Amino acid sequence: MLALILLVVMAPLCTASAPGLGARAMGMGGAYTAVADDGTAAYWNPAGISQVKMGLALSGGLKGSLKQIDAFKEHDPAALDGALAIKAGAGLTLGNFGLNAFTDRRAEIEPGTIPKEMRIDQTDQVAFTIASELTDLFAFGLNAKYVMVSTESFTDSGRIAQADGKGVAVDLGGMFKVGKLVRLGVVLKDYGLAKIKLDGADYEWPTKLVLGGAVRIPMFGTLVAADLETPLQGDQDPAFHLGVEQPLLGILALRVGGYQETDGINFTAGCGLKLGPVALDVAANLDAAEATAIYVTAQLKF
Repeated sequence: MLALILLVVMAPLCTASAPGLGARAMGMGGAYTAVADDGTAAYWNPAGISQVKMGLALSGGLKGSLKQIDAFKEHDPAALDGALAIKAGAGLTLGNFGLNAFTDRRAEIEPGTIPKEMRIDQTDQVAFTIASELTDLFAFGLNAKYVMVSTESFTDSGRIAQADGKGVAVDLGGMFKVGKLVRLGVVLKDYGLAKIKLDGADYEWPTKLVLGGAVRIPMFGTLVAADLETPLQGDQDPAFHLGVEQPLLGILALRVGGYQETDGINFTAGCGLKLGPVALDVAANLDAAEATAIYVTAQLKF
């Protein structure tokens, strides 16, 4: 209920992009910058890996259907009914160091094209993460990322266009402890250190500044988190993300969250099971305009 109230209050203030990777974070609406304390921490805030002694995480996300996956694999525009999005990631954290790989593939039909033209956009990243607790109250982290981007277009007769490029980018993150129950986070994400050329044009790095806060409510153990995401490139509006997590019996967790887009509020929900160092999380992104996306993360955390 708290999540719903805050979303209604904040919705008129901003519009948003969809959250990223990791079922726990997705279940909380992508409000994870000030939390970032599991195997997906480096994706959200590199400073967060300072909270993980050792972690191994495998994550995946899918928006679409098996039929659309087949159309994507066969490069068949006629069979691609709607848009398809696939995300996957793997990460290893050891002390203050991490190694992560992420991939994001999207396929959709270009509007107004005859014959149908299917566009496939792909981004792959390999990231080395280093973090350190500079004081008892502040931690700093850095992702150094090698990024590969590509775009292809297909019709029924085959590929009609292709472009790809490679470059280096960084994420800079900070995490602040305000007492035992409050965390603040800040991340400069996807800051390109070199230009990428795609078909003769400069690829626009999706650089953004993210500010986040999280508070743990005493007695109940409820975690409430919020992020404000401001794109530094293009003309996109700021994005607000909100999430709530309620632990149950020490092994279960229920999550709800949401974020605002131009066509309405998108809600998310998820749950998690934790048995010792083993955790399994699932989440759904209930997109108001498109198909529901499902996310799963399995991890070991010590």
